[in-house]
Amino acid sequence: MEAPPANYLQFHQRRYEFLLDILHRVEKSQRSFQRLLDVGLSHQTLLFQEAFPAAVIDTLGYFDHRFTGQLRGQHINFDLNNAANPAAWPPVTPYDIVVMAEVIEHLHTAPAHVLSCAASWLRPGGTLILQTPNPISLGKRLGLLCGHSPFEIIREDPSNPGHFCEYTPADLRYLARRANLEVTGLWLRNYFGPSAPLYNLACALLPGQLHDGITVTLRKPHLT
Repeated sequence: MEAPPANYLQFHQRRYEFLLDILHRVEKSQRSFQRLLDVGLSHQTLLFQEAFPAAVIDTLGYFDHRFTGQLRGQHINFDLNNAANPAAWPPVTPYDIVVMAEVIEHLHTAPAHVLSCAASWLRPGGTLILQTPNPISLGKRLGLLCGHSPFEIIREDPSNPGHFCEYTPADLRYLARRANLEVTGLWLRNYFGPSAPLYNLACALLPGQLHDGITVTLRKPHLT
């Protein structure tokens, strides 16, 4: 699901729109929020800052120098591939919302560790919003039928290796249980690239979870 850099914003425009819509829904369900952590600094960080001017918007992960001088929050340098070691998790003041959009598929560390790490940055009752490609989408199934692997070879650049693993909706529900998170919403949508009405119709009518993208909201339980 990688797009050339020059076309990145255009390729992900509808995904960003859907992500902002989900974020507004979460805000409404929580009545308001004051602190958001964006795991994986990218263009959506600037959208969050514009949409929620009163909120603290911090970022975590690798620093992207394209955004130097544009961020109003703190950036926390942390390689999420170190999430298997709880002693390495950066201590933070808990956030109301953590966003991890198109990140987890780029990590070689077991995703149960990654989600547990992300959950540690949430306050009780807070929400993790996760977006990731769907490995069982219609397009990937058609590619397999034609003899083409839907997955690219891992790239040689360790800072941008591509996708190590993609996770189905059932995988994400299982991983949420492993991280003691409650699934509060799960959506499958075709929001990559330009809209394709016939493809969208096929994904909606054929059996199976065939859309290209998955968005899931996960809630950290309140303390008992």
